[in-house]
Amino acid sequence: MFSFEAIRKEFNKLFQSDYIQNEINRLKNELMELEPYKKIQQPTQKHLQQLEKQYKMISSRIVKKQADLDKEFNNAFITIKKKRTEAENHIKDLQKLALHRKKSIEKIIKEQMKSLGLTSSDKKKTKKKKSTKKKADKKAKSASAKKTSSAEKKADKKTSEKKVKATSKSKTN
Repeated sequence: MFSFEAIRKEFNKLFQSDYIQNEINRLKNELMELEPYKKIQQPTQKHLQQLEKQYKMISSRIVKKQADLDKEFNNAFITIKKKRTEAENHIKDLQKLALHRKKSIEKIIKEQMKSLGLTSSDKKKTKKKKSTKKKADKKAKSASAKKTSSAEKKADKKTSEKKVKATSKSKTN
């Protein structure tokens, strides 16, 4: 069978670095010569190259689209700012116009009051008189409403007492 010396020689061959390196190179060369290895390696390399090209094209498209989007966003932002300032200016103009019209209307009203012979103090006095008359009318109405409601309550009590008496008489008969 196997002798101790034969086993020892095999171990020495295996643990020598030159021998191992030579065996690896020999196996590598044998694999390179095989047809299936070449057939598998060539299409995968081509496929990888195609994938890299597609990746580069897609990434360049993305960069272009991002640049276009940035330009569009900046243009929109600029137009929004312009419209905002235009709107603010338009509002200021409208406020000035409204103030001008208010002053002209007040001026016309003062002229009409002068032509009628009224002054601003006369106007205030007439308003105070009207408000005091309204308050007095409200107080009078509320007092009369309280009187009528108490009279109604008394009448309701009398009618309910009559009904109770009538029902008690009918029960006794």
